[in-house]
Amino acid sequence: MKNEEKVRSIIKEALNLVVPDEEEVLRGKRAEYILKKRLEKKIEGMDISYEFVGSYARNTWLKGNLEIDVFLLFPENYSMQELEKIGLNIGKSVVDSYELRYAAHPYVHGVVEGVEVDIVPCYNVKDPKNIKSAVDRTPFHHRWLKNRIKGKENEVRLLKGFLKAGEIYGAEYKVKGFSGYLCELLIVFFGSFIETLKRCRNLRRDCVIDIKSGEIKRGKSFFVVDPVDENRNVAANLSLDNLARFVQRCRTFLKKPDLNYFKKLEPKVDVERVKKELENRFVVCFITSKPDIVEDNLYTQLERGGKKLFEHLDRLGFKPLREMHFCMDKCYILIETEVSTLSCVEKRMGPPFEDEKNVEKFIKKCRSRGEEPFIENGRFWVYSKRNIKDLKTAIEDFAVKNWKSFGKNLGMCVLNGFEVLVSLDILKELNNTIYIARFLGLIPDKGSNF
Repeated sequence: MKNEEKVRSIIKEALNLVVPDEEEVLRGKRAEYILKKRLEKKIEGMDISYEFVGSYARNTWLKGNLEIDVFLLFPENYSMQELEKIGLNIGKSVVDSYELRYAAHPYVHGVVEGVEVDIVPCYNVKDPKNIKSAVDRTPFHHRWLKNRIKGKENEVRLLKGFLKAGEIYGAEYKVKGFSGYLCELLIVFFGSFIETLKRCRNLRRDCVIDIKSGEIKRGKSFFVVDPVDENRNVAANLSLDNLARFVQRCRTFLKKPDLNYFKKLEPKVDVERVKKELENRFVVCFITSKPDIVEDNLYTQLERGGKKLFEHLDRLGFKPLREMHFCMDKCYILIETEVSTLSCVEKRMGPPFEDEKNVEKFIKKCRSRGEEPFIENGRFWVYSKRNIKDLKTAIEDFAVKNWKSFGKNLGMCVLNGFEVLVSLDILKELNNTIYIARFLGLIPDKGSNF
């Protein structure tokens, strides 16, 4: 009973951290009013309409994160080229300043009266099953949610704040966390923030949450059924690790409620301990320049590069333990291995003795290299000389020969130059010791309170 009272008390305090104040609300309303007047004037006489969608339209945005989303609805007889051209022209003309951004197709990100605004062109389709691009589905999401979420706006904000403090809020590839839409669906499904935490503490990786039917079933993977399109997984971008972090965060908050679960806390790093660990462990940092591309594409390529590098080191026998990638002013891939130097020879497997044809080929090939095969447990083996024995050299050799493995844009950066740092040189390059300390397991996992 006392714990439940503590939870309620913490939630009451947390509302001050997640609910926008009056000044922020008024700023939003002022920008909305001006934006509507400009839009109505601009599209007068056209067969194009507009709709305010997203967290601002549903009054579920987090304090300090005011942003207005407007979708321009085009008839389906417009070509994609016409939609983009006219949509961008309208968007540019109704904001004070702008830049072009890219999702399914280009859209305008701008500012109106100091408030950030996204103006996105889409098709005004009658059925979400007939969408022409992913953004066409968004107005349907808004219409499905707008009345169902009424009265629960602050419950959504509590969940968003809880996730954001844990660094698992946002569906972008860099985060692989919970989208705003997913947060709202969970609140609609479970009824409140606290009930969401209570029920989600028992989530599994094979849970299927069917929003419309109100059921939780078992499936092949974690799946939240989109009420607008039953074939779509709203949690498709949520990583398994971030699902696990959320479940554990729910458990620990309910056991020991604390306001810090709604605050992003910077962990304290013992720099001397970090130095000592780097001196005694085999950690390398691969560094290259940062390509000028959309962040989602950048992190997709960076993840791919890190995975390929990890697999390469594993094949060579360096026994990699962990890989971590991130971007700041440059792109970084951290890898730790169990060994940094390999034996001058490696044991290579040949065919079993029953396979006469391949045994002959194997023996011939080995002897052509001056190597003599031997039999062990009914199979032929050979000791071969290793060309690369050093960890740093292995990474450099891979990057030179396999720069395309890093993806189109990042690969070009690797081709044009890269650097591989080891031990304390990593600390000299990376001023942000939090990344290194977390990678080394010296501070809690991101956003953790467990």
